[in-house]
Amino acid sequence: MRSLVVALAGLALAASPLRVVADIATPTQPIGVAYGGGAVWTASFDFGGVVRIDPKTNRIVARIKTGHGPIGVAFGAGSVWVANWLENTVARVDPGSGRVIARIRVTAKGPEGMAFGGGQLWVSNKSGSVSRIDPASNRQVALVPVGPEPRYLTVAGGSIWVTSYYGAAVDRIDPRTNRVVQKIPVDPGPQGIVGVGRSIWVGSYLGQSLQVLDVRTGKPVKRVAVADGPEGLATDGKSVWVAGNLNGAVIRVDAKSGRVSGRVLTGVAPRGIAFGSGAAWVANSAGASVSRVAAG
Repeated sequence: MRSLVVALAGLALAASPLRVVADIATPTQPIGVAYGGGAVWTASFDFGGVVRIDPKTNRIVARIKTGHGPIGVAFGAGSVWVANWLENTVARVDPGSGRVIARIRVTAKGPEGMAFGGGQLWVSNKSGSVSRIDPASNRQVALVPVGPEPRYLTVAGGSIWVTSYYGAAVDRIDPRTNRVVQKIPVDPGPQGIVGVGRSIWVGSYLGQSLQVLDVRTGKPVKRVAVADGPEGLATDGKSVWVAGNLNGAVIRVDAKSGRVSGRVLTGVAPRGIAFGSGAAWVANSAGASVSRVAAG
């Protein structure tokens, strides 16, 4: 594996610096974040629902109850999808009316991570599986066993990629068969994952690193050291944005070179992160806020 190590300590960030342009107070324990339908959506575990943030005003414009203990949130098929961890359901929300239009029970425990792709919703379950939900029927149509403690997912290169925190691996699922076709060892404690071009980026909380996998072969091709405890990952197509849970920071990494191009402190224990309206949006889970981070 070709190794590239970029340390944060002492690094001169010559590219555009990052700054927090807004810090939006939310109900306590915001975790998941998604961007879609011209809005930012964040799931609040304690509130029991999602809030909608208008990126034009940086204000909350709706609060929607979805279920007990929501964690993950995704946008797809014209809807907002929320994983209710404590009740093993996924709520489908109409973004226009704010109504819950479907409540889907998963046949597993602890739905958490979510990703939408290929016209399907994919949900990681704490008990060691991934649920496939068909928006046409609002039903779970497949349950795929994966490694222990699956966390985040991404859909890229015709596959579904899910991190296994305790398995120190990424499981690659073929949507044609609903089976794991590749198990890729990565640094310990993998969390966030995102596809950028021909690569899959994986954030390792315990390994304090980002690993880059080839989207075709799944083989590791690069490693970037990030000492902030990477959790959620997002992309703008050119850079990878990292929620640094350990030190309360957002880090930007150039996807082509692997060089860290910006870092800024946000709030306490950031977890979920999404990109939209020219900014990264990160949920500060222990700080009850969502920070909007932009360059310049």
